[in-house]
Amino acid sequence: MELNTAVNLPQGVDVYEFAVQITGEIMSRFEKPLLKKITESEFYYSPPSERAEILSLALKHASAESTDAMDTIHYERRKALIREQALDYLRENNYIIINGFVNFRLEDYKNELKNLCHDAAEELYAMREYDEFLNMLSFFISVQSPKESLVHIVKKDGILRIHNKRHKDITDRYCEEAIFEDEGFSTEDIVLSALITISPRKIIIHDKRENERIYDTITSVFPDVEFTAE
Repeated sequence: MELNTAVNLPQGVDVYEFAVQITGEIMSRFEKPLLKKITESEFYYSPPSERAEILSLALKHASAESTDAMDTIHYERRKALIREQALDYLRENNYIIINGFVNFRLEDYKNELKNLCHDAAEELYAMREYDEFLNMLSFFISVQSPKESLVHIVKKDGILRIHNKRHKDITDRYCEEAIFEDEGFSTEDIVLSALITISPRKIIIHDKRENERIYDTITSVFPDVEFTAE
């Protein structure tokens, strides 16, 4: 479709069907340039490398291929905003100039993209803070004297516990569960806190690695982590 000249409603084509075609054209040809423009405008004070990271995250969440449920909801919302605006316009006109339509009729859609860019920036900053936190923990562990040289992490009834090299449960010795439960901590928080207190040189996790964040944290912080499916 032409972007700068009038595109007429084809004969025999339903207005709704044409609005759907226009919507697909706009999302495939305008979304990436608009996200780039918004990122450059909203985060002009950030270094180019940071703007590039924000844009990359925004594009990831904007993609129709994203498997994240919220990304899909927001994608469908943006699509509906364009389609409804296109329908309103085409009910009064039998042609559309796509560039002009995007520039002057799609403020709500562009606001959705702006929100997506700001969410991407917040995600980036949170990731950086988390990485800094992990680096701090890693350094702390490296200078600690280990209370146990080797520990095993086992999952029993869906709950993680820490065993010493003789396979004796030592979780409660290093971290009282009642204290943490009163403060709203999860079982994973308790285990991680206990591990930091113990500062073992080697950890053997008796579980499959199934994208559990606690395992990612442990492997990021401790120098020697091994998984076994036993």
